[in-house]
Amino acid sequence: MHAGRDGLLAAGILGVACLVLHLDFISCVSQPIYGTVNMSVTLYTSGSIPIKDIMWRKKKDKVVEWDEELLKPRAYPPFVDRVHLDVTSGNLTIFNLTSSDEEDYEVELSSITDTKFTLYVIEPLPFPTLNCTFTAENITVRCRIPENYSSHINLIKYSWNCFSEQCQNSTNSSEVSIKRESDLSQEIQCIISNPLSKQASSLVLATCVPDNSRHSFVIIAAVLFVVILAMFVWLYKRDFLKRGGERDRTEKEAINDRNSDPTSRLHPTP
Repeated sequence: MHAGRDGLLAAGILGVACLVLHLDFISCVSQPIYGTVNMSVTLYTSGSIPIKDIMWRKKKDKVVEWDEELLKPRAYPPFVDRVHLDVTSGNLTIFNLTSSDEEDYEVELSSITDTKFTLYVIEPLPFPTLNCTFTAENITVRCRIPENYSSHINLIKYSWNCFSEQCQNSTNSSEVSIKRESDLSQEIQCIISNPLSKQASSLVLATCVPDNSRHSFVIIAAVLFVVILAMFVWLYKRDFLKRGGERDRTEKEAINDRNSDPTSRLHPTP
């Protein structure tokens, strides 16, 4: 009977404690906190009671502790020289974050107040890559994250920046389709983001569609070059043959003139 009453009393005290913590903006529910690899993050407490001792834990393992008898906080591996504990507020700062730091944390202030955090350690976002395909009617642009990036993909959101209403109506989609008759000189941009940062890449829609006009210009220029070259060769040959014919005719006329001149027989040309 006493055990049951004590259990109910403990549960009641815990419920009151959670309510008080909630009013002090501290929750019994674990709060998500995000940090970037190789950077620092601070876990903030919000208790208002005087602090006589502090204990931070990662799961069940001690991170750092302090009480009035200690001259300075005592950190435990692997957090030695990587944490700073504010003994006035109880706030904990972790430096040089690694993926192994990701876990549930909790703090006890004066052995009464209990706050829980879930720390997520995220790799810096890479630039997304854009690729596109086209049909007779649409251009589809896809936004992709490099395959070697795998840090909390579920936290990444997509957004688009372009002139088309289809971009504006796209909600967290990794691809959009745009009418092919749209202004292809416009630029389209994909933005990826997580709770800590964002990155963007862009492309010009014209690069998604073969430039037929440019290809046609090259073909026409090649044809014109061949035609001009053929005309030049034809004119050269015609001029050459014409000059050759005139030279032959001149020589024949000269021979005929000599043959018809009586004096030419007396004085033959040496």
